[in-house]
This record gives sequence, C-alpha cells and structure tokens, in this order.
Amino acid sequence: MNKEDSKFYEQVIETKDVFGGKVIGVQVEQVILPNGVPAIREVVRHNGAVAVLPFIDDKVMFVRQYRTPLEQETLEIPAGKINPDEGSDLLEVIKREMNEELGYTTEDIEKIISFFPSPGYSDEKLTVFKATNLEKLEFKDSLDDDEFLDVEALTLEEAKQQIELGYICDAKTIFAVNYWELMELNGE
Repeated sequence: MNKEDSKFYEQVIETKDVFGGKVIGVQVEQVILPNGVPAIREVVRHNGAVAVLPFIDDKVMFVRQYRTPLEQETLEIPAGKINPDEGSDLLEVIKREMNEELGYTTEDIEKIISFFPSPGYSDEKLTVFKATNLEKLEFKDSLDDDEFLDVEALTLEEAKQQIELGYICDAKTIFAVNYWELMELNGE
C-alpha cells in the first residue's frame, strides 16, 4: 500500500531542520491531517541501530554503563548505531559492536526482529540479533572515545532479577530477555 492510499495519511507541507547532531537530527514538519486540519510534527531522524543477544555457554553478556538521560547505570545487551557510511550490512555493524564492547566475534549470527522503538516521534529502526558460538578475540578494538562500560555475563534468572531491580530498563534488553525466556520454554 502506498502511504497516500492510507486513510490516515498526513501530507507533509513543509520540513524545517532544527538540529543536526552526530547521532540524531531533528525536524519540525507541518502536515495536513486526514480531516484537512494543519498540524505540527516533531521528528527525530536516526540512521538506525543494531543490538545483539550474545550467548556464552548458558549465559548472555550484557554491558553496564551510565546513561545520562536516565541519571543511572543500566545493564543492556550490546548495541550500537549504524554509521551513515556503513550502508545496509547489519551483520558487519553487529560484529563491530561485539568486537568493541565484548571482545568477541562469531559467524553464528541470526536476525531475531526489526522494530521501531518510538514511532510517535522517531524513525529509528532497531534490528536485534542472536549470536552463539562466540570466540574471544586476541586483539579487541577500542571503545568509542565517549564510551565507558563493563561486561557482565548473566543467567536468565539473574537477568530477570536485574529487570526487577531496574538496571535492565530499556525496551530492547527487556525484549531480549523475554525472547531468551521463550527460547528456554521452547527447549531451544
């Protein structure tokens, strides 16, 4: 279906760039609603991101880091943004992130799902992968200059406890832990 064929289609009349950063851009769009009334939409533009559920034996590796917007440490599955020059090879992006954040690699990477975390204001698309048969790298790439983290391997029960404690609090990681639990229930 073409977007114009939707009965909810909002025609964009004008777009203004209001911010351009290294991770996001922000635009204000003037639209015409389906009932003909004008409205304003604030849109965050993002190149997309990848995340990985990296299994090592019966555990998954998480990264602990401080998140300024939340003013707290979080435990998350490894993830990273897609740089504009990386194109569409998401497997290479996830391998880069596993190298930088974990010091591991693998050829056994499987896509789980792609989704839009916040479609009400952002076009960010997040693709989550599962990685198994991890191999420790002899030489690990450096973290980004503004990145500080520790790696922690948790069992499923430990991860569920971290959700209850509020350290695992982001959508991608809660999704990943729930996916892991379904895998266990299905005997995978």
